[in-house]
Amino acid sequence: MEIKRLWQTLAYFEIFPPLNCWQKIFNSQNISTPQTRMNLVLVNTADTDLAQKTINYLRQNNQPIKIINSQENINSSILERVTTFVFFPQTYSEKILKLIDSSLSPEETLLFDFQNPTQEIKNIWGAVDDVVMGGVSESGLKLIAQKAIFSGMVSTENNGGFASIRTKNFITPWNLSDYQGIRLKVKGDGKRYKFITRCEGKWDGISYCYSFDTLVNLYSTIEINFKELIPVFRAKTVKEADGFDSSQVYSMQLMLS
Repeated sequence: MEIKRLWQTLAYFEIFPPLNCWQKIFNSQNISTPQTRMNLVLVNTADTDLAQKTINYLRQNNQPIKIINSQENINSSILERVTTFVFFPQTYSEKILKLIDSSLSPEETLLFDFQNPTQEIKNIWGAVDDVVMGGVSESGLKLIAQKAIFSGMVSTENNGGFASIRTKNFITPWNLSDYQGIRLKVKGDGKRYKFITRCEGKWDGISYCYSFDTLVNLYSTIEINFKELIPVFRAKTVKEADGFDSSQVYSMQLMLS
């Protein structure tokens, strides 16, 4: 059973491409790689030449865009990773402006909206437990009732002792150099967790960690300054490592250990 879980973990996160290829051959479930993007331009489109020329110009300059119509059922998920807004006179929408005002503060971008999970969110997050080093801990992420629930069992058997959820590596690393850090809103169980991120594409390279405490059944906001992230390799601090490079963020992770 543990060998099967190890195989599934390595294939899901595409640690070894041949494993992923073989799984796709023998498993009818298609594992898609999300086209994660950063610094999106939100365009509230209009049926005019100016609107179409604007969209074409952005695409020709390889600018990732998100196109919406003001008549759509709009919620905060449209603001994920949006940094620029383009509106046309015909598309002025008080609803969208109020949503922006209520959801974002100045110089703030929504990275993952678990209250309104998209298929991209469902595809990118997966469990990484100590099975990768012979342990038997097990966890997972459920997206229900407008929230993400990280739950599981942590065991110290077989020299294990951690459970986590992690994103796949972003195809193009995110440039967060315009921001000071990461903010999490969590409802905890009183235990201490770790937020982990990486500025290199290696699976088992140096990671940058921040530990935080949670309150039992209460929501709390966790402010994580990039300057406070500690370089770690296999649970040991790497004192000689450089500081975290927020201009190339490859992945994010939450861990209980």
